[in-house]
Parts: sequence; structure tokens; C-alpha cells
Amino acid sequence: MKVLKKIGLCLALLFPTSVFAASASISVPSSVEVGSTVTAKVTLSQTAAWNISINSSGNTSGCSQKFADTTSNGGNTNKVLTVTCKATSIGAIGFVVTGDITSANGSSSNVSLSKRVTVTEVKPKSTDNNLKSISIDGYELTPEFNKDTLEYSVTVPSNINKVKLDASKSDSKASIEGIGEFEVSEGNNPLNIVVTSESGSQKTYVVNVNVEDINPIKITINNKEYTIVKNNKNLEGPSLYEATTIKIGDEEVPAFYNEKANLTLVGIKDSDGNISYAIYDEKTNSYTKYHEYTSNLTLYITKFEGEIKGYKKDSIDIDGEKVEVYRYKDNSRFVVVYAMNLENGKYDYYSYDTNNKTFQVFNREEIEDLNKLKDNYFYAMCVFGGGLVLAIIIVLCLIKKKTRKIKTNKKGSVKNHNIELLEDVIDSDEKISKARKEIHKKDTKKKK
Repeated sequence: MKVLKKIGLCLALLFPTSVFAASASISVPSSVEVGSTVTAKVTLSQTAAWNISINSSGNTSGCSQKFADTTSNGGNTNKVLTVTCKATSIGAIGFVVTGDITSANGSSSNVSLSKRVTVTEVKPKSTDNNLKSISIDGYELTPEFNKDTLEYSVTVPSNINKVKLDASKSDSKASIEGIGEFEVSEGNNPLNIVVTSESGSQKTYVVNVNVEDINPIKITINNKEYTIVKNNKNLEGPSLYEATTIKIGDEEVPAFYNEKANLTLVGIKDSDGNISYAIYDEKTNSYTKYHEYTSNLTLYITKFEGEIKGYKKDSIDIDGEKVEVYRYKDNSRFVVVYAMNLENGKYDYYSYDTNNKTFQVFNREEIEDLNKLKDNYFYAMCVFGGGLVLAIIIVLCLIKKKTRKIKTNKKGSVKNHNIELLEDVIDSDEKISKARKEIHKKDTKKKK
């Protein structure tokens, strides 16, 4: 350390600086919980060289460290030295700082500091997941706020597209999600605020923002009620569709049209505020839920016209929607859907790869040819089986006839009759073989 002091003094003579006395201080938290860490911070002020040891003792696993160094230019600087310990049990941790420091003018001073940290038991985490207030900027909520009331409502004019939702939590250790600026559209727009306590328990507050719609257009699809969206600012058109407007009743509403597919879509919103699309048929004034499937192709999947022979009808989830499909085998990777290609407006069968989430045109002609081949094979087997049964009956009849003749003849001639019977059986086998060949020729002609 004497060498460091001399170096510091020499640098100070070469590079004169303002004279300041070097000093040191220590800071630690007043208390920590068992199992947590505690950091002792030693701050050196106006110091050009230092030789400091920080030691810990008490209810800790221990953390001691020595620091010795000088500034690169010999001038004074401010330096922070730290050590971190873990509190192992209830009690106290003591920190002792010793050593000396030297300023740029060569003056040095001894350092002797100490601090004590109390180690307490772990406090149970807070379960407070309440809000202290909720507000919509510029409007009043109904009912008046109460931390135990979880649902509120507010009505805003029809020209409002955004609202600002704010809230404050009752416990500083809790976290809050769901505040800020949100887009809203005609009808009800539920906004959720989730409060999570320090312990992890959650509570959800709901603010229903009702955007006034004097004459809402209500429709029902699959026994579910929707409202037609009239503000095009809340709609982002699907791919391959052009924005337009149509009249429903006496009201003009935004819509989207695909000329090749000849489909008109309107925006619809459910009671939860979720916006989707429906196909509008002006002739029948009817609506069909619309969902677009896009991977390598852009398709509108619909119900099958007829069935695929040899395949089993099923349904699967594609992009969160239940879709009617046909499978060749249970748990098959590939399924068949019936859909319109929105790029050309044509309906066709498509094979869907459930692993890669891709579509390709389904070769139905090949399946139909295979089914025909299976049918022909089945008919051929029936003819062959029928012929075989007939031949067996003939053989049995012949055997029965010969057996009767043997019984009516003398015992001495039984042997000769057995020989004759065997010859008849062999002859019958030859006849059966010829019959099979004839059946095969007929079957081959039918296939051709």
C-alpha cells in the first residue's frame, strides 16, 4: 500500500488537482427476511488509491472481499465497492469495513466502518387484489365504485371510437393489467382489468362501454345473436375483398365484396364485443357465419355436397373453427374438406394436412377409380365363391351316390367300388378346376 501511496503522490505532483480529503461511507438495508440477499455498499469519495476489506459475520453464509487499486491518471474519483450475502436465519448480520484510502495530494486516512442488518422471519405475501378506483376519461361509471363490485358500465356517443380506461390498485405490491386506450364500436364493448396480488391470486373487474346505436340491426346466426357493425373504422377487410357499402333496410352499412366468389361480407359483433364477419345474401336477406382459411391457399370452407365413398365423416378444429371433414382412416394425418377458392371463386375438394396446416386440391377421380376397382373385386369374389360352393355340393352328391351303390353290392366287390369312387372324385376335381378357369375368364371380360 505504501507503494500505491507513493505512486499516487508522484501522479499528483505531475498532474496538479484541487485538494479534497478522501472519505468513505457504508450503507445497508435496515432489515431483510430469511432466505433473501443483503448488499453492503461502500462509497469512496475523492480517492486516488484504496486498500479496503469488507467482512461479514452473524446469520449469513458469509461474504468477505478485499479491494485494492488506484485511478489510472492519479486523480481523485468516487468509487463504489459492494458485497452481497444471503441471510440464513433470524438474527443479525454485521458488516465491518477496514483499510485506508489516499487522495491525489498524497494524504491518506484509515477506514473503520461497521453496520448491522436485522434478519427477520419471512412475512406472508399479501393477498390484496383489490382496486382503489376505476375511471373512463370524460365519463362517469355506473354504479359508483366499490372494491367488491366487479362490473361497471358507461354509455358513450356513437361517434366515439376510442376510450381511455384508468385504474389504481389498493396494494402497491399487486400488479394490474388492462388499463390504457382501447378502440370501441357500436354496441357493448367489455373491457377487463385484471389485478394480481403479491401472492398470485387474481381478481377481474369488467367495464362495459356501450357505444350508442339508435337503430341497431340485430341478426341471429346458429341461434346466437349478433349486431351489424356500422362503423368501418372498426373493420379490417379480409384478404381478396374490396371495401364497399350496402343497404340493409333503410341503413347504409360498410361491407366487403369478392367479385370472383360473388360473396358480400358484413361485420358482426357478439354480446362479448368480438367482431367477425357474415356472408350476406341480399335475395333471401339471410346471413351465414364466415371464416377465411389462409395458408398456401385462401379458402372458404363449406358443407359437403354429397359424401365421399370409402371415407368416414368427421369434424376437426381449423383456425379455431369446427369444420366438417372426411377421413380415410381414424387419426389420419390428412382429411378432406369442401371449399371455395377465393382467388377464382370455384368450389372443389381439398386435402388438408393437419400437421403442416396446408391445403392442396384433392384427387377425387383417383379415389373413384379405386372404389370401382374394389367393387369389381367384390363382385368377382362373390362369383368365384358361388362357383366354389356349387362345385363342393356336386362332389358331395357324387360321393353320397357312390356310397349307396357300395352298400348294395357284395362285400367282395367293395374294393373295386372304392377304386371307382376315387376315380370319380379325381374326375370331379378336374371339372371344378375347369369351372374355376371359366369363371376367371368371365371376370376378366367384365373388368375390360
